[in-house]
Amino acid sequence: MQPPPVDERSVSLKRLYFVLWTMGESFPAQRTFQSVDLSRHELYLQKAFREGSLVMAASFENGSGIVSLMEAESEQDIQQFVRKCPDVLDRVLQARVKPCRPLFWKDYSTSGKER
Repeated sequence: MQPPPVDERSVSLKRLYFVLWTMGESFPAQRTFQSVDLSRHELYLQKAFREGSLVMAASFENGSGIVSLMEAESEQDIQQFVRKCPDVLDRVLQARVKPCRPLFWKDYSTSGKER
């Protein structure tokens, strides 16, 4: 007797974390995320994306911050990722991490088919 087929939707993902990146103590006064150089942060997020831990990142239209959705084995891994961010180390940015659980998921790799 063969085992039942695996339903992709039931396969456990790594844990998901919502990270809210906002202005830190050293963020330039009277500036927004669109008007300040955050190239180090962008490169840091791009590296995480290439390595597979960053699911998505987006900036708020009003320039008040960046949100990212990340996968990790534990919250400790995400906290370590945040602490190592160059702009967090320099206090240009601060971050809040919240564990989350997907309720609905759009699979962009298959022409917008929802999962």
